[in-house]
Amino acid sequence: MFDENLKPVLFAIGAVAVLMGLATDRYGPRTDLATAVDTGVLPPVPATAGPGGAPAQTPVAALRVALGAGFEARLLYAYTLEGRVVTRRQFRNDPTSAVSPLDLGIVWGDLARPGGTDALSFRTRPRAVSYRAEPGAILPRGWETQVTNNHLIPADPSVHAALNGVAVGDHVRLQGYLVVVTGDQITPWRSSTRRDDNTIIGGCEIILVTGVEVLPGAGA
Repeated sequence: MFDENLKPVLFAIGAVAVLMGLATDRYGPRTDLATAVDTGVLPPVPATAGPGGAPAQTPVAALRVALGAGFEARLLYAYTLEGRVVTRRQFRNDPTSAVSPLDLGIVWGDLARPGGTDALSFRTRPRAVSYRAEPGAILPRGWETQVTNNHLIPADPSVHAALNGVAVGDHVRLQGYLVVVTGDQITPWRSSTRRDDNTIIGGCEIILVTGVEVLPGAGA
């Protein structure tokens, strides 16, 4: 999920991360992605989002797949997310950027409709996004659950290329799997599996992406 009203200490953490070399979009997309998953061995994913546009999440066997560069992913759920992109940020030098070079902030449901985020502002942070509602804004009930920050792991170079073509304002469908990522240089990196956990640690979705589609309505 998105991380709302981050406290000063979190901003300080973000500043330190920047100084340690996290690179963003201004450097352009990376071309040395490590991931090349054999998608033929993976279980099926939902074809579309669920009722009301909510992400569709279905259980799968805890299959482990090699990602490359010393990383491995364990599948938690098959997952399909449809919504509108509100932020994007690329990474080159953080511990997982070899397999997860891109974050997309996406809103779904009522917020993905034309004008649905007019009263909201969004800002990216290293592997996090903050959002703020204008004073007195009237927003749909439960709107906080309709915003997601997604750490994306392209399954192969063609998916990577498709993700690089996604822009803020696009309506997209992402298909793949929520995963736990392990590697030699990281502690286990576990995806959120809930929509109501707005936290700085563990509140984002980590998606092994096998399919990308830009839907009608881009730029709304």
